[in-house]
Amino acid sequence: MNNYKVTIEVKANSKEELTEKLQAFQDLQDHLEHEDFISSVDVIVDNPEIVEFVKEVVPEEGQELTITDYMLIAKKAFERFSD
Repeated sequence: MNNYKVTIEVKANSKEELTEKLQAFQDLQDHLEHEDFISSVDVIVDNPEIVEFVKEVVPEEGQELTITDYMLIAKKAFERFSD
């Protein structure tokens, strides 16, 4: 795999916000395969409201989701996003 150096412009309200955005990008790049990364971006760009939904259903740090939690999240997603 090759490394490429790129120049990008990122809008941020502070250096801290810029650092957070760049770290989020790095985390995605490090943890997702290429196709999953591209697919995730496509979903978020096409459906920006999904970000708020994820914030609502993401578990607290250290909390494990039960099968019931998963079912409730799926039901909530279906109700919110189905046409």
